[in-house]
Amino acid sequence: MAKTKILCVYDGGITKEIMSALCDLEKYDAEVVMVEDTDMVSMAEITDRMGLLEKGGIDAAPDCQNLLDACEDADIIVVHCASINKNVIDKAKNLKVAAVLRGGYENADVPYLTEKKIPLINAPWRSAEAVSDFTVGMMIAENKNIARSHKLLMEGKWCKKYVNQSYIHNMKNCTVGLIGYGYIGSRVAKKLKGFGCRILIHDPFADEAQIARIETEDQLTHVDLDTLLQESDFVSLHLRQSDQTHHFIGKEEFAKMKETAYFINTARPLIVDTDALVDALKNRVIGGAAIDVYDDEPVTEDHPYLQLDNITITPHIAGTSSDTMAASVEIGYEELELYLQGKPMRNIRNL
Repeated sequence: MAKTKILCVYDGGITKEIMSALCDLEKYDAEVVMVEDTDMVSMAEITDRMGLLEKGGIDAAPDCQNLLDACEDADIIVVHCASINKNVIDKAKNLKVAAVLRGGYENADVPYLTEKKIPLINAPWRSAEAVSDFTVGMMIAENKNIARSHKLLMEGKWCKKYVNQSYIHNMKNCTVGLIGYGYIGSRVAKKLKGFGCRILIHDPFADEAQIARIETEDQLTHVDLDTLLQESDFVSLHLRQSDQTHHFIGKEEFAKMKETAYFINTARPLIVDTDALVDALKNRVIGGAAIDVYDDEPVTEDHPYLQLDNITITPHIAGTSSDTMAASVEIGYEELELYLQGKPMRNIRNL
């Protein structure tokens, strides 16, 4: 009986060394073959590719030629950022499982895989710890002026008074509203509990059973969006980007927030109307913001954020951690191990 061929595509994020952990699957009568995505050798290229896919869809990205050349007899294809597109799926006649080792899976042609009845798995919580850590850090940095004071000191300026001077609060006295309660939002809540914050949750996609678990098991309060916006000192966004969430937060939502509230976005840019956020900050409709994601990256010198004194900005690094890439492979390994043992995979995204 032929061995199950697992074709792995490594890049500058999930390197050959990290991806090699999948070679242990060979104990299940598999053959692991690795090729390089030579277009994705740096994190900058990876970030640009992900932005391209999120905006333009699967057909916006070019083929990974090494993947295309090697996939014909692959039973399982494992990628990080290379595209499992129609060209690859059509050529891989034996394909039985597709794996994208990312939190999202924009680089897989989900409808076509579904049509072909090929299960797609991903690594949805791979960066959850990194992003949740970062989110809490952004809250504190904006509220306590950490990044702002660092910049001024580096410029030789000793500043003891800031635009938010009258509403710098200890976290234990703050209400934090989390919009979205998935892998990241739930971890942010867990970490904030240690600060003694009051935590409100609004997840527009949670059903009654999920809301019941939030309130009984996690002992948090699930509220409607208006209540969260009106009562929170921090509003932090943790939704996936989709047609349903496009500009989920805009002018009307900012108008409902406290004048002293901070808005945090470490999720995706298009969930927020950027023009509305700039207007809210410029006109002191809200107290401040901390932002890690942008409609267009990298940020240009004329970006309106750069003219504001009540915002903390970072260059899309919330998920950056040496642990994230290894976690991606660990999650993928566990799923493929189940498959190779003839057990149901737990993380199928499309069937």
